[in-house]
Order: sequence, then C-alpha cells, then structure tokens
Amino acid sequence: MLSLGTWLWVGAAGLFLATLMPLSRMVTDPRHRAYYAVLASVTGIASAAYVVMALGFGSIVVGGDELLVVRYLDWLFTTPLLVLYLGLLCRPGRRVLAGAIVADVVVIATGVAADLLSGVAAAAAFIVSTAAFGALLYMLVRTLPARATTGSVSSVTFTKLRNLTVVLWSLYPVVWLLTASGLGLLNPATENMVVVYLDFISKAGFVLIAVHHSHALDAIADDEIGLGDDEDHDDSDVTIDGGTGAD
Repeated sequence: MLSLGTWLWVGAAGLFLATLMPLSRMVTDPRHRAYYAVLASVTGIASAAYVVMALGFGSIVVGGDELLVVRYLDWLFTTPLLVLYLGLLCRPGRRVLAGAIVADVVVIATGVAADLLSGVAAAAAFIVSTAAFGALLYMLVRTLPARATTGSVSSVTFTKLRNLTVVLWSLYPVVWLLTASGLGLLNPATENMVVVYLDFISKAGFVLIAVHHSHALDAIADDEIGLGDDEDHDDSDVTIDGGTGAD
C-alpha cells in the first residue's frame, strides 16, 4: 500500500490537473470568467493544501495521532465555494445561500473539534456536526432545487452536481467513524487513501462536470440569473460579477 506522502502527492497532482480546464476557460470564455474562477479556486486551493501536507507541514499530533489541520482549512475554503457554485446555478436567494454556507462551515468547524477533543466532548461535537450536515443536505436536496427553474439547462446541471456532492459528502462522516477518531477500524494509510479519493472525485469531478456543462452558464447569463432576493426573485438580481438585472 502506498505511503501517506505518496497519496498526498497523488492528490496534489490530480487536483492541479483538474484546475487547468477552468483556468483555460477563463481565457477562452471571458464572459463567464468569474464562474470559472470559482471552479478553479476549488481545485487550486485543494491542490495547494495537498502540496503543503505532502511537504510535511500543517499537521499537529493529538493523542498520539497526526491531525492534518491543513486538510480542514482546505475544506473550510473549498466546500463553501462548491455550495456557492450550486447556488449560482439555481438562484436560491441571498439568505438561503448564506444559510447553506454557514451550515457547511459549522460542519467543518465541529468536525475539527471532534478530532481535537476526546470522550463525551468529541461525541457532542460529532453530533453537532452531523446535525449541521443534515441541515445542509436538506437545503441542497429540498430548498435550493425549489428555487430553480424546473427543466432548465441550469437546473439539470445543478441536479447532476448536487447529486454528486450529496452522495460523496455523505461518505465523509462514515469514514470519520471508521478512523482512529471513531471506531478505529481504518488504519492511517487506508484512511488517507479513501479521503484522497473522495476529495478528488468531490472536487475535481465537480469542476470537470461543471466545465463540461458550461452551456448552463449561457442560460444563466441570458436569463440574468443571480443570487436574487428571498422575497422577490425577479427584482434586484445580483450576478456573480456584481452586475444587476438592470445592466
């Protein structure tokens, strides 16, 4: 089985390669440059985090086990960007999107706490993280789709990306339960192999699918879809690059 360092370099290389496609689209398709920038940031940040970890930085020892703090920082920045991109495809309203992003941040923060703490405190942090994750999933599965235009190109793309995200993100708590922080059924090498795989598919897979279905961005631009207001989605629309429906 490959060593931890090898898996980290594999993750760094794969995520870097996935970054090249949205970067190239930023040059060839300037009308949607800001959207591609969000996608490139996801895999770019993740790739940089993996390089830092592969070089042996960004980790602390907790209870005799190594905790890769940089990995959590990676998730703290990249997962809200994934939620943001999903929101841009279905225009849920500022407060709804903000609520989904806040729930995502709570999931990551309490996940870190669960790893840093032990005993009852760790279990409590895990429960809070799970509850926040449940709220996030509800918003991704029920609330955001309700704001999308059924049958539209952007709605179809949103559904594909949302399903990929929900399925893969649901596996992370399972992996945590099986690691040393939980039941201790996975050794560190296997844990990192699984996490690298999940990170690559959930981020690089998301980005590649989003770029492949970039025609959805044309529909968004044509309909002047932005984040919108919660009360009235036809007024005061705000696009990702700061434009308004009046432009």
